[in-house]
Amino acid sequence: MKFQFIGNAGGIFIGSKGTQILCDPWIIDGVFEDAWYHYPPLKTKISDLQNVDGIYISHIHPDHYDDRYFDFPKDIPLIILNEGPNFLKKNLIKKGYNNFIEIKNDQTVHFKEFKLTAYKPFTKHIFEESLLGNLIDSALVLENDNVTAINFNDNQPDEKACFFLNNKFKKIDLAMLNYNAAGPYPSCFENFTTEQKINENKRILKRNFDHLCSIIPILKPKSVLPFAGSYIIGGKNYFKNEYLGTTTWDECADYLKNELKFNSKVFCLRENQTYDIKNQKQLEKYERLDVDQMKKYIQSIKNKKYEYENDIMPDKPKLLAEIKIASEKFIERVKKFNIQLKSNVFIKIDDQNIQIIKGQDLDRNLYCDMDQRLLSRILNRKAHWNNAEIGTHINFRRVPNKMDPDVHTCMSFFHV
Repeated sequence: MKFQFIGNAGGIFIGSKGTQILCDPWIIDGVFEDAWYHYPPLKTKISDLQNVDGIYISHIHPDHYDDRYFDFPKDIPLIILNEGPNFLKKNLIKKGYNNFIEIKNDQTVHFKEFKLTAYKPFTKHIFEESLLGNLIDSALVLENDNVTAINFNDNQPDEKACFFLNNKFKKIDLAMLNYNAAGPYPSCFENFTTEQKINENKRILKRNFDHLCSIIPILKPKSVLPFAGSYIIGGKNYFKNEYLGTTTWDECADYLKNELKFNSKVFCLRENQTYDIKNQKQLEKYERLDVDQMKKYIQSIKNKKYEYENDIMPDKPKLLAEIKIASEKFIERVKKFNIQLKSNVFIKIDDQNIQIIKGQDLDRNLYCDMDQRLLSRILNRKAHWNNAEIGTHINFRRVPNKMDPDVHTCMSFFHV
């Protein structure tokens, strides 16, 4: 079995008989409401990927399933997790896809020369207390020719999950592990000065790297590929690249090579480079990313316009009426989860903070501020709150400065 890397969480597993399973094909820049860009820029095109034998889609986030340009032959089987609300399957069906290989949690199915085992989210939240937790992620274990690889993508495992996986699969040849904290913190939080944001960025990255150092000795993989969440921000929010919750895969690999107390081979790949998993060998020479060139590239894309910037400003009375309707519907939508949200949530319209959610804790407040054109799109389902948040389009202020992950999850249901 081999793995050919494309970018971010995208790549192709190649079986011993030549079967190709494409994973999470985000190819074209501009996901998360036009904000995310690949670095280095990709040469691969969607047309280059039309002849694969199957496509694994881990979850619905657009850097894994880019529904703007998801255009593949309808007879290619789509491998998806069959658990929970399954927003991904519903979206695919709307686009005319129905050839699914659906896998329940911890279920193994055969696909050509592969054995495939899927997993729902291993934890509700890997670092924060959460009642609701992760609703969408998955992980995939691929076995072929006595070789085992685990594509964790964004489904970060805790120690308990790693003990379980090590006990079940015994010999793990490759673990593809997420090393970042893609999202709005700290880049979009106005509680901090720029210097404080940079310090928070460093703290979060070290926290994530240390977590990998704690779980890899339990998982005991022969090799580790820092994987997923590799991106830069283009457009007017380009300056937030300085303190995103992510970094290059090289930085993660360097940390693991210095701090990891287990003899896993840590390596990185560039676009179209291949790793021979069975023989633990990189088939091409790897060249580190040039950070100075990356900064120059960021400067070259800082003037890219987001689509919502072409809209006319919404009528304020109409916008306020839609906010009121969305707030009322939000209450009904969240009832099905049977949880009490802690934070009060306010959204800024001009100089006024309008309360849109009443939380359990009167003294815990989250203030949100965004372009009203984007807000109008979110309210009318032409954009999505979670995508706008991860795309760094929403600025936040929270009092006190304490994470409330359930509120951020539930804001996905804020629309008319």
